[in-house]
Amino acid sequence: MSQQTQPAPAAALPLFYSKPEVLNAAPHAHLRVKPPENLKFAAKANSVPLVAEEFLDCAGAYPIVFTQGPSPAAVAIVGLRDNENLFLDLKSRWLPGFPVPAYVRRYPFIFLELPEQDRLTLCIDRAAANVVEGGSEGQLLFENGEPTEFAKASLAFCEAYQKQLIATRAFTEILAQHDLLVPRNVELKDRKGRAYTMGGFQVVNEEKFRALPDDVVLDWTKRGFMTAIVAHFISLRRWPLLVERIQTRLG
Repeated sequence: MSQQTQPAPAAALPLFYSKPEVLNAAPHAHLRVKPPENLKFAAKANSVPLVAEEFLDCAGAYPIVFTQGPSPAAVAIVGLRDNENLFLDLKSRWLPGFPVPAYVRRYPFIFLELPEQDRLTLCIDRAAANVVEGGSEGQLLFENGEPTEFAKASLAFCEAYQKQLIATRAFTEILAQHDLLVPRNVELKDRKGRAYTMGGFQVVNEEKFRALPDDVVLDWTKRGFMTAIVAHFISLRRWPLLVERIQTRLG
C-alpha cells in the first residue's frame, strides 16, 4: 500500500482490471469491499492465468496450456469460443465442484509496478462491482488512517500470489530454454456435429520431455517442476469436458 496518491499505470492493463488505483489511506478512507454477488467480470474470459502451484488442483477440470511469445504464461482454458467462460452459471457464479483460479479470487486487488519505480504496489480496481464508497455494507480498507485486518489479509494474499507467479515464470522460462514448448491446435466436435477449434497456444512436447537427461529430471523433481508438467499432461485430457459444458449451454 502507498501513502501517496497516484494512479496506477494505464497501459496494458491486466485481464479483468479497467480502473486500478493505488490503495491510499487518504482518498480511500471510506472505501469498502462487499462480498461479490457474482463473478460477472470473468464471464467473457475463455482463458484464465494460472500459477504452477494450482496445476494439480486444476488439472482435473481445465486444459492447462501456455501462451505463445517470448515470455510464455500458463493459463487454464475455460471456454471454446471468444468472450465465453463455460464455468459460470446463468447468475455468473462459478460452477460448484470446479476450482476457482487464484487470479479470479484475487480480484479486485492486484500488485502493479508504478512508473519510474522498481517495486510493486497494492492496487484495487475501482470499477469492480463490489467496491463501493461509503455506506455500512462490506469491509473497510482503512480505519483511523491504518489498514484494516481485511486490507492486510488482501495484501498477504497478493504477496503470496506474486511469489507463486515469479516461481511460475521461472518454470515456463526453463521450459522454453529447453525447447519443450510446441504450438498446438485442437479441433473438437459435439454430439450435434458443431465444430470448435482452439489455437494460438503451446504445450509441452512429450517426446522431448521423455528425452531429458537424468540430471535435469532430478533437478526439476526437486524444484517441483516435474509435478507441474505431469499435471499439465493430465489436464490435456480435459478438452472433452469443455465440449460437454458447451453442449449443456447450447442444447
